[in-house]
Amino acid sequence: MRLSRLFGRTLRQLPPRVDPWTALALRAAIARLVDDQVVLLPLGERVLARLATSLRSISPEAQAVILPPGFPEQELGRVLQAEIQSYRQLPVTLLARHAVRFPGLPKGLARPGWCTTLQWAVASASEDELINLGRRWLESVDAWWSLVGLAPRRLEWQPGCPGWIQEVEAGPEELLTCHGCGYAASQAAARFEQQPVPSEALEEMNLVSTPGADTIRDLAHMLSIPESKTIKAVFMTADDGRLVFAVLRGDLEISISKLVHATKCLSLRPAIEEEIRAWGAEPGYASPVGLKRVVDPVEQGLIIIGDPSIEQGTNFVAGANKPDFHFQGVNYPRDFSVDMIADIAAAREGDNCPECGKPLVANNGIYLGCWKPSPISIQYANQDGRDREGYVGLGTLLLEPILATLLAVHHDDQGIIWPARVAPYDVHVVEIRCSEEAVVVSRELEATGLSVLFDDRKVSPGVKFTDADLIGCPLRITVSRRSLKNGGVELSIRGEEDRRIIPLEGIGDIISTRITEIM
Repeated sequence: MRLSRLFGRTLRQLPPRVDPWTALALRAAIARLVDDQVVLLPLGERVLARLATSLRSISPEAQAVILPPGFPEQELGRVLQAEIQSYRQLPVTLLARHAVRFPGLPKGLARPGWCTTLQWAVASASEDELINLGRRWLESVDAWWSLVGLAPRRLEWQPGCPGWIQEVEAGPEELLTCHGCGYAASQAAARFEQQPVPSEALEEMNLVSTPGADTIRDLAHMLSIPESKTIKAVFMTADDGRLVFAVLRGDLEISISKLVHATKCLSLRPAIEEEIRAWGAEPGYASPVGLKRVVDPVEQGLIIIGDPSIEQGTNFVAGANKPDFHFQGVNYPRDFSVDMIADIAAAREGDNCPECGKPLVANNGIYLGCWKPSPISIQYANQDGRDREGYVGLGTLLLEPILATLLAVHHDDQGIIWPARVAPYDVHVVEIRCSEEAVVVSRELEATGLSVLFDDRKVSPGVKFTDADLIGCPLRITVSRRSLKNGGVELSIRGEEDRRIIPLEGIGDIISTRITEIM
């Protein structure tokens, strides 16, 4: 590719408030921002294509399928179910590359509005087999990171879902880590050791007037009690229509990620007042006290989940399901029941590590992907022709955030230093008033299968060298009168000081060998 024909140009001036890796991508003509959305230019698209090709080595047996943009990841289970009928077809792995909407507001290359994903859907006959297949996938991804010079931290991204994050100071994702034992998790999924509270003799429950105290803060202030002496009610509606009533101590916040995991649903949204009142609860003054319950909460359409914190306190203040009134002296399980106890509280910096008890520390990073079991199972016939339930696991890697991580890790003051496996081009040829000779060199390199970016522009040598360092291809070949007089062309490796003259004869084989050596 001639640089004079390449769509995109290097930049010297950048927009304000851009994170470092997105700024580097803008400067090096890797990407542009259009209305805060990331648009990959040809150089960036080549990197994503090479990433996708390289990542196929994680599961060479995976069979590729094509999914439409925005196709829900959980629907891959339905694709498997549509074709699998017999145990002879298991295990099987599908690989899909498609675009999905990234949750939250766009935050540059590390969290674009839309993200290109590679997703492996693994179907197996048993849960134990799926666990082993998932472990092998995780180990293969760990090995791949090292091939491109990355070492992201393995963490608990969602409850029960291991993933990876690259710790960087300005990263868009929040995580909590322990400097004592190395425990790490996303802020939404992090477990923590809840502090015990002093025990008290159980009091009788009594009704108290609390006009206008429809928040935990207002309630605690009105009654002159700490927020930890109150019970918080959070209402969410699941994708299957159930009303999820979460109950936790008032000084804690709910983790939606943990709540999704506990309910085994696909998604949750905040419940509206009409949905809450339909079950006899009063928004702002709600609690499980006095709510009508049936044996089967699934059949009822209401599920109440309690956090372990409600077991660790006594004599709480909780809503009376009546405007402007609360109950004092509320105790679990004497005064109300729940359908399950599950960790649904969000951890915060300073909370105790669940593994060793030391304080958790907040960090930031770039989320790269995870492995998780799919909520969708499949049906197949076993050796006896009987229907059996199979299991599906999903491995997902996010290409734009991986690109951002490569930029965050592999750079210097001059620009990008691409790992050879994923660079947009193998060789950057710079000609200094030797156009014909440089064309011959470029063609010979391309004839050996190397990809070449040829800077044929009519600009100064200083601009060419500056852009070559900024774009960051692994090898640079300079064709000049001086190098030819010295017996060939000048070869340099991006990020290293060494420069040497190599002969023109057999240059394709020489450079191919050198690229292989640095991969």
